[in-house]
Amino acid sequence: MLAVCANVVRFRPYWHFEGIYVFKGENSWLEIKDDTVLGDEDRLLLALPVKPVLNFLQGGVSHAAFGNQLKHEWFNFDGSGYVESRFVDGTRFLACFSRFLDSGARNTRGVFVGGKLSYDQDTADASTLNDTGVSFYDGTKWHHLWCNVNESIAPWSNPSALIPPSSWHFLGSSVAKNSPEEIVITSSHQVNIDGVPFRIDRVASFKAGTRYFTLAIRVSNIGGAPGGYYYVYGDEPWVSNYGTSEGNVGWVRDRLVAYEEALDPREHRWAGYFDYGNEAAGEKHIYSGIANFIEWKGNVTPDLVYFSNQIGTYAPPGSRVPLNHPDSRVLFLQWGPRLLDPGQSNTIILSIGMADRDPATGFPVKPDTSIDLAHLETFLPKISPLP
Repeated sequence: MLAVCANVVRFRPYWHFEGIYVFKGENSWLEIKDDTVLGDEDRLLLALPVKPVLNFLQGGVSHAAFGNQLKHEWFNFDGSGYVESRFVDGTRFLACFSRFLDSGARNTRGVFVGGKLSYDQDTADASTLNDTGVSFYDGTKWHHLWCNVNESIAPWSNPSALIPPSSWHFLGSSVAKNSPEEIVITSSHQVNIDGVPFRIDRVASFKAGTRYFTLAIRVSNIGGAPGGYYYVYGDEPWVSNYGTSEGNVGWVRDRLVAYEEALDPREHRWAGYFDYGNEAAGEKHIYSGIANFIEWKGNVTPDLVYFSNQIGTYAPPGSRVPLNHPDSRVLFLQWGPRLLDPGQSNTIILSIGMADRDPATGFPVKPDTSIDLAHLETFLPKISPLP
């Protein structure tokens, strides 16, 4: 039997010890893992999660919550986990990081938005996956806010040669602060661009009682020669319902964005999608009213921000191409080309989350995202050039 198992079973643990999960593999193989991530669910054959057993043995003890609370689970060694804000009214704001397989079926490590909770903690209807990526629980059901981030760096000599985070060298991660008021999670990475080594450090800060987090991304040239890069951060967020863009219309400070468009990133400091219905796409206003936002802060302003029906391009001004793709209405930010001398850094600051709602109009309002940027940067490690 051992010989048979050796020929048909592969053990591929995450070392999270969340349970025993059996998956259908390639060429009639079976895979056994100790956790599930987004992208695994279609192959799952058997799930034996450990936490329900532990809860039973502990007698199902629960502790009443007082005030807004932060909860998290983080694995330093592979840079994955989640942070959840719980509110006194029973609502929740959830952000998962590096709990997904990318388009190449590779694991991402570090502070990168995306993925789902482990099998036993997944409280949404499995057919919707609404509690994946960044999501909001309204007391009755989950609403999707942001999906697996489409994030990459590229050489300025060839901006189409995207280097996804799963290809970066993972240097480590940590929970740098864990208090009732704030949780801070960090990760560090290295990538070579045109032969020049770059270090990328990331810090995500969550404050109790808020439905957003602030993300710092510092890109540093640690080589001995100048080097240039492009940086891209974007998503087809599928606001309110995972897997569909229907009903999603863009929004900025003073108006809706119904057509493909590039924004002036110095005039507009945030943008998002609103699940309201896009009249330009022939949609009625029969949707949830949930909205997300992404805000760019500090001095490293994006060079391009655009709404489109596809990644990497948008219609020229005056074309009036409606945002109408059924599952690919995207919002993207791009920095570059940026040149860094040896030892020089750029720090991108973003606030990402769920928009508030104007009680009179029902339209989105960006929440107050005030933060001490100097405090955030204290969690970025000192850098030194490679020898």
